[in-house]
Amino acid sequence: MRISPRLKADISKVILITIAFVLLNWFFTFYNDGLVYSGYSRGPTQLYNLKVMLLLNTVTGLIAGCIGGSAIVFVNNRYFRKKSYGYALMATFVAYSIVFIIVTLVMGILSARVNLGPALSFGEYYQGSTMYMFSKMALVYYMFWGTATLFIVLFLQISDKFGPGMLGKFLAGKYHQPREENRIFMFMDMKSSTTIAEKIGNKQYFNLLKDLFNDVTDAILSTEGEIYQYVGDEVVISWSLEKGMREANCIRCFEKVREELRGLRPYYEAKFGVVPTFKAGVHYGMVTAGEVGSIKKDIAYSGDVLNTASRIQEQCNHYDVDFLISKETLDLFGDDLSYEPVHLGNIELRGKKNLIDLNTLKSA
Repeated sequence: MRISPRLKADISKVILITIAFVLLNWFFTFYNDGLVYSGYSRGPTQLYNLKVMLLLNTVTGLIAGCIGGSAIVFVNNRYFRKKSYGYALMATFVAYSIVFIIVTLVMGILSARVNLGPALSFGEYYQGSTMYMFSKMALVYYMFWGTATLFIVLFLQISDKFGPGMLGKFLAGKYHQPREENRIFMFMDMKSSTTIAEKIGNKQYFNLLKDLFNDVTDAILSTEGEIYQYVGDEVVISWSLEKGMREANCIRCFEKVREELRGLRPYYEAKFGVVPTFKAGVHYGMVTAGEVGSIKKDIAYSGDVLNTASRIQEQCNHYDVDFLISKETLDLFGDDLSYEPVHLGNIELRGKKNLIDLNTLKSA
């Protein structure tokens, strides 16, 4: 069974969260061990065993990371991405507080039963279970793990802002110095955008774009695309040469976007009275990639391939097609492409000296 790139990315996030939780639990274990053998404590008791505590906290970290991490990643992907950072943090804080209280009560009751015996009244169980909940140690754990959980949610939101995989490259300084890369670019523009904007008004048009870009994100991520820019009603998507060619991702992406919008047709008709569609142009070539800006830093691409891909997309209206791709890009696939090229001729694009051989595609 093949795991989708989107699922792989989510699994990687859960693994990282789980590792972080285990490391934090180890920190608490060794920190408490230091206190036990320091002048701030009366020393270890017969019940204290560092190896046992380390094992228990490791298992706790693994369980908390797998379950909590999966929940955080799933909720962030399916719900928080359409909400503000503040809303995501507040909702997470409330949910975390409820879960913490429930878990603490349950663990308190179990602890009271083990340490004090089963023959206890409800009041004695309640007193035993709430004794820890209102202790200073419980407050420390509540604040510490609450901060860690909120930080993870904020980290996921910031990661989404940069795009999958880009935050790690940014933090690692991969693009601190300019570097050259061969990349595939797709310029995908909404058709009849001016007419639609005049029909539904500026505010509704903005809401349309917001929903539209949200709805096509899964199609882009599932084909390993990187969202480079949003420019008005246009989204610029990029792939490394390897990822773009793998299973024809740079072509399948547009097909998946069209499928997604066909399925959402009733939603857009009911809410906006229009059905948005895209046109796209694809080209590949060498670009220079690097960090730009000193305050609002970003990773930018510079090269003729971007201008060419944009010009190719502009020709869609002229040829009355939704998708155009340069022959140079098609040649990358050789005979492995499961689409039939439809040659449209050598075109002199605006601002270009060399002719570009344009093709559209149909299923073979």
